[in-house]
Amino acid sequence: MQVIPIKTRVLTPPQDDLLTVIDEYLTDVQEGDIIAISSKVVALHEGRCVPQTEVNKEDLVEVEADFIIPRPYWNSPLTVTKHAFLGAAGIDESNGGGYLVLLPQDSFVAAKRYQEYLKAKFNLTNLGVLVTDSHSTPFRYGATGVALGWYGFRPIEDHRGRKDLFLREIQYERSNLADGLAAAATVVAGEVDECVPLVVLRDVPRVVFQAGDTKDDLFVPYTEDTFRVLYEKWLE
Repeated sequence: MQVIPIKTRVLTPPQDDLLTVIDEYLTDVQEGDIIAISSKVVALHEGRCVPQTEVNKEDLVEVEADFIIPRPYWNSPLTVTKHAFLGAAGIDESNGGGYLVLLPQDSFVAAKRYQEYLKAKFNLTNLGVLVTDSHSTPFRYGATGVALGWYGFRPIEDHRGRKDLFLREIQYERSNLADGLAAAATVVAGEVDECVPLVVLRDVPRVVFQAGDTKDDLFVPYTEDTFRVLYEKWLE
């Protein structure tokens, strides 16, 4: 698998045109590629920016988060939004130029929009688009990439019914391709001043391309989540 960073100009708040950046810098898209796009530049295209001087960030976090878990030992709560643990509900101050940059309004709608645009532009049959962010995970320092939305491919590889090397039938295992690809893309995209909002994932093994809404293939309802014991008292 190839993970190809696409360096671009700086996109600036409070709003910028991602499509013109895509047209200028994303010049080689091939059959079977998956294009990872940073959620921040999607949000900038949508104008999802609020001047820091006009809002209290803590109040904005309460609006944007699905639910909040207090952390009395820390200076900010733990937030869950878009089916992920995201710091400050995904609200970003870095590279904001005095603005708070929110998450895209709907990363799945955005992924479909860019997938259809690129598919038509390059005359392709199979193409995926992935909207990525980064988040922290328990028991680990550092951030990794996570998929906020996608379109054009199945996010899960289902192993159930297959047999392992010792002929034991697999009953439960599935591979989370969407988050794995987001993590790979984030490694080359960077987190600070790299200016790589686009990443081409090429020759991805075992990916299945398909249209339609596949979020329920990956997202587990809170009521069925095996980890819900850790947060269920804060569910609203």
